Amino acid sequence: MNEERYHQTVQLFSLLSHPVRLRILDELRRGETCVCHLQEVLRRPQPYISQQLRVLREAGVIASRKQGLYVYYRLSDERMERMLEESLGPAGEAHSLPHCSCPCCRNDESLRL
Repeated sequence: MNEERYHQTVQLFSLLSHPVRLRILDELRRGETCVCHLQEVLRRPQPYISQQLRVLREAGVIASRKQGLYVYYRLSDERMERMLEESLGPAGEAHSLPHCSCPCCRNDESLRL
């Protein structure tokens, strides 16, 4: 195995070793969601969530798209999906949160793809 492959694997494990990033990835494997939903799930402020999302996006394991006022995030790396499945088990269904006003939780399909 070459050094580049080792380096990539170390980076991947480093991403997973951060508890909040791991929880974000776990939530995203249930489906695409927005920052306000992640704030509600993780009980963390928006700047902190956005910082962790930036790290994950720069690592290439998530992707984003903007629609109206919302930015939606999703997993974009199949390796990450497999690793999460293997380590955490099945993802389960996405769930709505009663105190979250995002289109995901309101089930407002007109605001989502």
